[in-house]
Amino acid sequence: MISNNLNDIFFILITFPVLVLAKGKCDCGLGSESVSTKIFGGTVAYNDEYPWMAHLRFFDKKGGTRYGMCGGFLITSKHVMTAAHCIMESQTKVRSIEATEVYLGVNDLSKLTTVHRVDKFYYPSNYKQYDLSNDIAILELSQPVNFTKKIRPICLPRSDDEPYKRLIVAGFGRLGPNKDTSELLMHVNVEYIPNPQCNEMVKDYFMRNNPDIKKDPDRYDIPKVHETHMCCVDKSTGGDACRGDSGGALMYKKDGRYYAVGIVSGAFDECGDPRTPGFYTTVRKFREMVNKATKDAQFCDY
Repeated sequence: MISNNLNDIFFILITFPVLVLAKGKCDCGLGSESVSTKIFGGTVAYNDEYPWMAHLRFFDKKGGTRYGMCGGFLITSKHVMTAAHCIMESQTKVRSIEATEVYLGVNDLSKLTTVHRVDKFYYPSNYKQYDLSNDIAILELSQPVNFTKKIRPICLPRSDDEPYKRLIVAGFGRLGPNKDTSELLMHVNVEYIPNPQCNEMVKDYFMRNNPDIKKDPDRYDIPKVHETHMCCVDKSTGGDACRGDSGGALMYKKDGRYYAVGIVSGAFDECGDPRTPGFYTTVRKFREMVNKATKDAQFCDY
């Protein structure tokens, strides 16, 4: 049976001061210059193609062997952005900082090397687990990292404009519904879907999956896309983020430079359906929070 309130049927893909934005030349968002020869429906990323990508492990306890994994991305020498639901065990319980591991400059999970420890978690007080609204977090590393070819920060969007039609998402999550996660970093192009169109796709999803709703949709409180989310999916192939990709960057590329415009957040299905979009936290809506956590993140014009 499906309840009249559908807000609890949300599939997780695994938790101010004056705003100052970086001006002038941006030194961020530059990946490998190599020509590219799961993320569902994607291909293997080249080494150093996305040097800001982070692999996060949240162990059940310090020294434990059981962990959940998420993605993330470097925004300064000391800060990694991810999804708030990655750092939360429940709406009110935060995971152990001491049992959190961050890996940078990784394209192959079988070759993990340096572990980066975390000192602080930042996340919005109005984060809501039931609908993943305000689903953003920042991890402050114990020590700053040195930038190299393999480890660099990504740019954040200074503009509120949405010039993009196609975006890129990358991660080590499942390669499809009920499939294993990937040891290699995968990436895929997805289509940006404006929220009014996304709301229609969400409504269609519930109507397709429940005959009672299809028969009388006005009786049901069908959820709409939250104002802090944006929607994406490849409407031809179903290419999208999948379970285990949470917290990774939704990227816009312009003139060779990458901008993190979104964070992998959630979906109503696991992945793979071209009719059902994934939801991504809209990064530009949290500039004040980023500025509170760090003064060094680079907000740049497209």
